[in-house]
Amino acid sequence: MLDIISLLQELLVMINMNLNTLTNICYFAATFTLIVISVGAWVRLTDAGLGCPDWPGCYGILSTPDTESELLRAKELYPDSVIDIGKAWREMLHRYLAGTLGILVFIITFLMLKYAKHVPKIYPISLSILIVIQSTMGMLTVTQLVKPTIVTTHLILGMTTAGLLLWNGLQIKLKNKIDQIDFKLVNLIFICILALILQIILGGWTSTNYASLACTDFPKCLNQWWPSNMNYSEAFTVFNLPDINYETAPLVYEAKLAIHFTHRIGALILTLLYSVLFVYLFFIVILSILIYFIVSLITLFLLFIFLLIFFFELVNDSMHTV
Repeated sequence: MLDIISLLQELLVMINMNLNTLTNICYFAATFTLIVISVGAWVRLTDAGLGCPDWPGCYGILSTPDTESELLRAKELYPDSVIDIGKAWREMLHRYLAGTLGILVFIITFLMLKYAKHVPKIYPISLSILIVIQSTMGMLTVTQLVKPTIVTTHLILGMTTAGLLLWNGLQIKLKNKIDQIDFKLVNLIFICILALILQIILGGWTSTNYASLACTDFPKCLNQWWPSNMNYSEAFTVFNLPDINYETAPLVYEAKLAIHFTHRIGALILTLLYSVLFVYLFFIVILSILIYFIVSLITLFLLFIFLLIFFFELVNDSMHTV
């Protein structure tokens, strides 16, 4: 362990670690987290969430069973499972990427505590705690047979990880810049981000309950502006769910309809909020830049006129002198 820490410190000296570099690492990790989430969505959309029935390995090994002996061993260990190598590889790819992200998060926590001492320690420490919890949720996703509550929580924690990595990077850059912040804009952005998070949660719940195609027409749903047969009593049951395989999409159609339509309403509200944000940015930020540009042009024009008058006066004086 000490050898690993020493090697890491030597590596940091080689790359000349500074706050800008650390900020860029945080931004990269946040982007990489979104890639991991996207791969997880791909795994789910291809019904590969249970491509490996165990965790963290796959049918008892750390890769996927490819050889004849590995396939026979997998069948012995999990006789009720249908072995699909394609699904198993997609699931393991997601796990490899998630594992890489976990290592990266631990490195960032170490770097933040060592080099970004002005950032409250709770932020980098929370990152490491969150990634451990996220790994546990990844395990439960498999062992609990992709139960909607767990899968949605897994998604929420993934987005939280990306947001916290971005926030750590911003905390480094915000040093001595607090007086330059437009807090009205910050509050509006916070409201928009909160609404976006709620919409992502709704989207995750829609996906985990296989309600994406409950309405196939748009903007109406079942040729109605407000479907009359929605079942909200079963649509958002979060706790005490039965222990069954949720890849079979057991939820009744009326409940799926309620979930899908609620997600549409959320999208409409989100569009309105981000429209307000756009208007604020346009009129407050962009127009201020435009006004500055216009004032600069007028100043340059007046300067040009002044120089022109000065030139003609100079020429006129020269002619009179002659």
